[in-house]
Amino acid sequence: MKWQFGPYRVDGLIARGGMGEILRAYDTRHDRVVALKLLAENLAADEEFRERFKREAHAAGRLREPHVIPIHAYGEIDGRLYLDMRLVEGSDVGSLLAAHGPMRPADAVAVLEQVAEALDAAHQEGLVHRDVKPSNILVSHSGFAYLVDFGIAASLRASATLTSTGYTVGTLAYMAPERFDDGPVDHRVDVYSMACVLYQCLTGAKPFAGDTAASLINAHLNHAPPAPTGARNDIPREFDQIVTRGMAKNPADRFGSAGELARAARQALTSVTAIPPQFAALPAAPKRKGGARWVYALAGVGMVAAVAGVAAFATTMNNEPGQAIPVGDPSPLVPETSAVQTSAPPTSSAPPPPPPSSAPVPPPVQNPATQAPETQEPAEDPETPPATPAQTKWCQSISYEGAERGTGCFEAIGDHLFAHDTSKDGMWVKTLSETDYGRKDECKDDNTAEGPPVDCNLDLSEKGKVRFKVELWDGKTKVSETAWSKFVPIGQ
Repeated sequence: MKWQFGPYRVDGLIARGGMGEILRAYDTRHDRVVALKLLAENLAADEEFRERFKREAHAAGRLREPHVIPIHAYGEIDGRLYLDMRLVEGSDVGSLLAAHGPMRPADAVAVLEQVAEALDAAHQEGLVHRDVKPSNILVSHSGFAYLVDFGIAASLRASATLTSTGYTVGTLAYMAPERFDDGPVDHRVDVYSMACVLYQCLTGAKPFAGDTAASLINAHLNHAPPAPTGARNDIPREFDQIVTRGMAKNPADRFGSAGELARAARQALTSVTAIPPQFAALPAAPKRKGGARWVYALAGVGMVAAVAGVAAFATTMNNEPGQAIPVGDPSPLVPETSAVQTSAPPTSSAPPPPPPSSAPVPPPVQNPATQAPETQEPAEDPETPPATPAQTKWCQSISYEGAERGTGCFEAIGDHLFAHDTSKDGMWVKTLSETDYGRKDECKDDNTAEGPPVDCNLDLSEKGKVRFKVELWDGKTKVSETAWSKFVPIGQ
C-alpha cells in the first residue's frame, strides 16, 4: 500500500529492525527512487540522540569514499528522523551468510578490505561508525561492498533503555568492551567490530553465543576471543592471530586502523605453515581443492537474494589493496594461438646420449634472440632435454589521449590478476577477468602516485580458461578501456 511521507511516496517495505524501517520510496522533488530509512519514533524524542544523528549524518553525507553509501538528505518530518540514501540492488552480508554459509577466506578478505576503506576514510574525518556488523555491509550484484548506517549508530553507552529494544542485542554481538563503560571511545571500537565480522564471515557464527544482553556483555568483557580454526580447520591459522588481536580487550593492543587489519588478513591468504619433515609428502604438482564454494555476488554470478538491508547501486568489486609484485616491464598480450612464440622453439628430436667412453658433449649454443624468457623446470630424466614451457603471463596496456596510462596482467601460476596505475594524475586503473565458466573478478590500483602493481590473488578452476581487459577510470567515470583478450589457459 502506497502512502506519503513528506515529499516521498513510499512504495513498499525493504526491511524492518529495532532502529526503524527501510522503505523503497520515490522522491518527488528530485524525480528518483531512493532507499528511505525511518527511525523509530522514540529515538526522535531523545534530544541527545537527535542532535548527534543530525551532526553525524551531515558528516557522513560529506564522505566521498566509494564504499560509503551516499546520503542524499536527512532530517525530521512529522516527528520522525529519516535518511534518504541511494538505492542499491543487492543484499547484506548477514543475509548472504545465512543463505550460503561461511565464505571462502579470499571472499571474506575482499569484503573486509572494502569495509576498511570506508572506515579509514570516516576515521580520518573524525567520524566513528560504532555499529559495524554484517547487516550493515551491503554487497551489490557486481560484488561491490558498502558500509551503511553512518549517523544512526547506537548510543555510545549500552544502556538498559536501548538494550530493551531488541536492536542492540543483535548489535551487542560486535561491540567493543569499552562501549560498556562511561569513558570515551575512538576509531578502535570499529576495528574490534571488524574483527568480529571477519570471524563470522569465516565461520558463519558470531564470535560469542548469547541470547541476552547480559551474557553478551560479559563475554566481550571477560572471554578470550574465539579462534576461527576452532570452528573450521581448512583456513590458515594466521586468521586466529588476526581475530585475537582485532578483538583485544585493551584498545591499545588492537590493530591501529581498519586498513591495517585488512592488510594482515590479505597477507594471511598467502601464508604457508611449515610441515614437520617426518610428515611431509613427496613433492607433487599442486592440486586445487574441489567441493562447494561460497557463491554470491562477489564472484559475479548475478545471484538475486532477498534484501535484508538498504539496497545499493550497482558498481564494481574492489580487491585493493592487495600485494605488490616485483617491478618489471609486463610482456605484451600474446594471442592464445601463438602463446608459445615467446619461448624458445621446441627441438624436433633429442640428441642421442653419448657412449660411456666418449668425451662429454658440449651444450648446444642458443641464439640469444630466441632464448626463452622464463626459467625452465628440470626434467625428471637428466638425459632428456627439458620441455619448452608455455607462456604463463599475459598483459595489456591501456592508453589515454595518446599516452600509455597503465597495464593489467593475468598470471596463470598462482592465479594472479594485476592492475598497475603508472601515472599520478588522479585517475585509476582496473583489470577485469572473466572465466569461460562464468566467474568474474576485478583488481584495482587507485594509487594517486606511481608505485608497484597491485596483485589480486584469485582461486580459479585449473581446467578453465580466462580472458581479461583493462579499464581507466576518473573517479566514478570510466574514460577508456581495452578490448577483451582472447581466452588463455588457467592451469599451468
